[in-house]
Amino acid sequence: MGGRPLRAAIIPPVPFEDPTWLTVSLLLVAGFMLLAKGADWLVTGSSALARRIGVSSLAIGLTVVAWGTSAPEVVVSSMAALQGASAISLGNVLGSNIANIGLVLGACAMVMPRVLEHRLGRRDTVWLFGSLAGLWLVCADGALTRLDAIALLVLFAIYNGVLWITARERGGEGEVEGTANRNSILLTVSGMVGVAVGAWAMVEGAKAGAVKLEVDERIVGLTVVAVGTSLPELAAGLGSAFKGEAEISIGNVVGSNVFNLLAVLGIVGVVRPLTAEAMGDDASRAELAAAFEGALSTDLWIVLAFSVAAIVLPAIGGARLGRVKGAALLGAYSIYTWTLFQG
Repeated sequence: MGGRPLRAAIIPPVPFEDPTWLTVSLLLVAGFMLLAKGADWLVTGSSALARRIGVSSLAIGLTVVAWGTSAPEVVVSSMAALQGASAISLGNVLGSNIANIGLVLGACAMVMPRVLEHRLGRRDTVWLFGSLAGLWLVCADGALTRLDAIALLVLFAIYNGVLWITARERGGEGEVEGTANRNSILLTVSGMVGVAVGAWAMVEGAKAGAVKLEVDERIVGLTVVAVGTSLPELAAGLGSAFKGEAEISIGNVVGSNVFNLLAVLGIVGVVRPLTAEAMGDDASRAELAAAFEGALSTDLWIVLAFSVAAIVLPAIGGARLGRVKGAALLGAYSIYTWTLFQG
């Protein structure tokens, strides 16, 4: 597998000079435990909060849960951009969107088939594809300028404004009990912290292993780092599925994908524009050109294909074929990952 090996520090720097496989294993195990507990708190707190403030579980999944589980993507992509690792910065975002649908949604459907019975409304479908189109438009010239990034963030602000205006359920539950509401918020925030720290530990473990194996940066960004930063979505999605909260599962996936395309890359472009002028050396400029070429010619289209699947599959067979559809998504994601490493 050719290409430059993954640089030693993406985010935060690996806290070990030369981590052993034992260290890698400990990071993975600790990360998994934190993810599991954090996901339980996040889903329990956010679903209770949704009921208490009178909005749908889908709206909470699209916003609060999606923002919390997408925090690792913000950190990973921003730090990668600051270090000139544009391939990881772009690959992490696009790879996370693929993982969110293929891995997260597929796994959730295996646990609770009803996840792939819930059809997205017109509003959420438009924003899912609109965010992808917006990213393509600003990146079509092979660069992400600071102005492009601001445009993405403006779109993200509009998206959230529209979402919250239409989110209130008719006949809410009335006044919120202050103590109960505070407990829900505390549980939700604690869950966000848990999944963030757990994801960091697992990303560090997986990344350290990738460094040892000298895997190509773009592939690491699309797979190891992307899956690592999608672990909060997977933990929250599976936690929602086990608790019977199908709307939080699907809302988390859709909301995270929109967040990644508009907010994460918007923040990245403001922090460090992905342009040839902003790159410090010829190697970084060449990497940037290759990253955009791969994103525009291949990765964006794969994200589009998985997004179409997320819209079409719920219309086929209902919950009766939920596990079959979940297995199909997991199978497609496995094939996609296998072809990356074979290339």
